[in-house]
Amino acid sequence: MAERDGKTEKPTSKKLRDARKKGQIAKSQELSSGLSFAFFSLAGVSLVSVTLKQMVPFIKRMLTVNMNADHLANNVNQLGIQAIIYFFLLAGPFLALAFLIGIVANIIQVGFFLSSEPMKPQLKRLNPISGLKNIFSKKSLFQLLKNLAKLGLIFWVVQSSSNQVGYYALNAGTVGTEKIFFVILEIIKVVSKQLAITLIILGVADFAYQKYDHQKQLKMTKQEIKDEFKQMEGDPYIKSQRKQKHRQLTRRMLRDVEEATVVITNPTHLAVALRYDKGKDAVPTVVAKGADYMAALIRERATEHQVPIMEDKPVARSLFKSVEVGQSVPLDMYQAIAEILAIVYQMEAMKKNKV
Repeated sequence: MAERDGKTEKPTSKKLRDARKKGQIAKSQELSSGLSFAFFSLAGVSLVSVTLKQMVPFIKRMLTVNMNADHLANNVNQLGIQAIIYFFLLAGPFLALAFLIGIVANIIQVGFFLSSEPMKPQLKRLNPISGLKNIFSKKSLFQLLKNLAKLGLIFWVVQSSSNQVGYYALNAGTVGTEKIFFVILEIIKVVSKQLAITLIILGVADFAYQKYDHQKQLKMTKQEIKDEFKQMEGDPYIKSQRKQKHRQLTRRMLRDVEEATVVITNPTHLAVALRYDKGKDAVPTVVAKGADYMAALIRERATEHQVPIMEDKPVARSLFKSVEVGQSVPLDMYQAIAEILAIVYQMEAMKKNKV
């Protein structure tokens, strides 16, 4: 559909940021459910096991409660208080775990994200025609088919676990009252483990699809990208970001001039700083370059740190035009650069001899 509308281009980072602010993010409910179920089947069952061990004496006491009228009221009161305590012992960890799992599952998918945009009232949501369109849309049909497939797969997993479940079920009749709950727990563990693996696999597949569909829905036309770029050019935030990056680059270049081997100038309009340390660099590298005011700053910094300044108009122009900061000099300029470096080394040798 996006291709038919001419939307063939990937969404820009700005488009993705704007969509995120509106709450439009790639998120899979299936993955959240799968992770939640996995945590419950691993940690939750362990919590139940610990809690059941604590509850066994209470359950035995319930089954053997003194029904004598003289003691019944007092026993019921005590059992009621204990029942409330055991309920919180059992439910408390589950509630805390459920809250934690919900947060972790969302962070794994979308990071730390909060948006009030989806909660804002919108009139189009009250439109019955739009509602009917959503019910019978391709997305709804896909969701229905996905849920049916999920149910079928869950049924198949439970069915395939029936042999192990049958083994534990047969043993249930041979154990005492104290252990019956733990046999039931083992049955739950077997089925839960198989279901958890299946649901996580389904969740990962669904998350991959949601990412793909999210990118597809946000695709842009070439004209939209051009319009966005023009809009960003006038954006004060973008301008300030650009200026900040330029300042950072300038500071870094001037800092690197201090370690340069030579600065080649035009002599006043251009300046290119080269570094060639035989122990570190395979070939000479441009560490800073600038024109006009920036060239003056480079020359000034070079003078402060006693970096040699050599005037060579053709070499300065060629380096400034064809080599970016951080790049090595091209092969066709090796000879010219070698001659300049030879002069620099000769000057340094003469200085040492004088000293």
